[in-house]
Amino acid sequence: MFMDQTTRDALDFQYIMNKLEVLTPYGTMFKSRMKPYTRGQEKLLENQLNILQSHIPFIRDNQLRRKFNNIFAHMKDLRLSTKRAMDGFILTDVELFEIKSFLFLLRELVELMEENKMPQFPETRIDLLPRLERLLDPEDTKISTFYIYDAYSEELRTLREQKREKDRELKLMKKKLREQVGEDLKLDLRPDGSVVITKDRTELLDTLKSYPYLTYVSETYLNIRFVIKPTEEMTLAERELLILRDREEREEMKIRESLSHEVGKRRRELFRNMLAIGKLDLILAKARLAVDMDAVKPTIIDDFRITIENGIHPKIAELLKSKKLSFTPVSVDLREGVACITGANMGGKTISLKMTGLLCAMAHYGMYVPAESMELGLSNYIKSSIGDMQSTDSGLSTFGGEVRVVSEAMERADEEGLILIDELARGTNPEEGYAISKAIVKYLKDKPAISLITTHYDKVTDMDGVQHLQVIGLSELNLDDLTEEIKYGDGMAIINKYMNYRLRVVDKSTPIPKDAINIARIMGLKREILESAEEIMGLSSRA
Repeated sequence: MFMDQTTRDALDFQYIMNKLEVLTPYGTMFKSRMKPYTRGQEKLLENQLNILQSHIPFIRDNQLRRKFNNIFAHMKDLRLSTKRAMDGFILTDVELFEIKSFLFLLRELVELMEENKMPQFPETRIDLLPRLERLLDPEDTKISTFYIYDAYSEELRTLREQKREKDRELKLMKKKLREQVGEDLKLDLRPDGSVVITKDRTELLDTLKSYPYLTYVSETYLNIRFVIKPTEEMTLAERELLILRDREEREEMKIRESLSHEVGKRRRELFRNMLAIGKLDLILAKARLAVDMDAVKPTIIDDFRITIENGIHPKIAELLKSKKLSFTPVSVDLREGVACITGANMGGKTISLKMTGLLCAMAHYGMYVPAESMELGLSNYIKSSIGDMQSTDSGLSTFGGEVRVVSEAMERADEEGLILIDELARGTNPEEGYAISKAIVKYLKDKPAISLITTHYDKVTDMDGVQHLQVIGLSELNLDDLTEEIKYGDGMAIINKYMNYRLRVVDKSTPIPKDAINIARIMGLKREILESAEEIMGLSSRA
């Protein structure tokens, strides 16, 4: 497994998948089957990224983008109908209409692509089916609506002419009879040929009961209703009309059967076009995502390393934007072994971890990444322990849940993959937490996996071969210059304003930043407590 569900959730990968909006049922199918490219598949991924790159300029054109969206949005799922035709079933008029519409949409799509000189690739090439188009549009109407046209059969044309003629004859007979009844009885008949007489008009009722062209239908306690009684000639015409309709239906069924057979014969071309549409839909969805996120093409390399310049976590960036804040881009340069990120809470360590994992996952799935640039050596897996690992199902504590996830990661540490661990051993006491954290870093530092770990324990990084990344935080800020702002301002707003979430590579000689104390100062903790804390820190560092 490349990513388990816990890792997908922790990195907010589903947020990206939700943003990846395909518009056709075939695109939905390919999206559901998306798989990551892993080590050894660098050329395949590079090819897919190149195909994606060639489509992006067309998506930047908003008018062209809307045209593609409109075509895709009207495509129905024809897989079942095509299979029914393949298996010898007779398709309904609705199914034949949808196939005809699909063929017209294919032609519209091909014309749009050719008009804009859009590149074509074997996997997205669309092959038109002009013969099937002509069969479903024999009168060359160029309209996507479907009808069993007279042009399909001379027999059908004759039957429909006879039916129309017989229908006209019958309507004329009814009109004449209606006029005769009205004239004979001096009555105004209703549009349906009926007349309602009150029961107190006994003389008229006697006349109507004996009148040859009216027949009793029903009555209430007040009225009696009569309707026109068809003549023998009318009854014969109606019988002939029913026979003509039955013959028409049987002829239409023969035509639908023939058309269904032709659809079944073209099943391979239809299915191949459905696959091409699905792949093109997914490619254009990735292109829209890349344009909307202002993302870049990751460079896929053979060396196993990860270099991200000014990367952004899009979900968190969107959240910050809603609060009128901006995401501070983060850069990392990771190799086999361990890199540890240290810094106070609120310093963005976890976000840097999530950003690294999410961008790597996006690149592995053939997507552009929201960064200034990215070089990536493919992994065989991404495994994370981020957030509260408490498991209510198994009854494990936060620490127990964390250990279980970390243990699973250790099982794969001998493979080339990405391990992300947030705040090692945060669920236990500091002394044991430090010991366990250092032991895990020691275990991972010589493994082929790339491990990125956040920790409160700065001394965990005091080992050769471990890269120490420190959140710049508030370390470059002179808090004395902020006296008035701190005094009268909103502490959280000040922290967000001046916190530098970028990472810097440091060594053992770099002093430990006092971000926690500075944050406490901004948030208004008493001066004597802060001074005491600084004194304790000084004694601790000398001990």
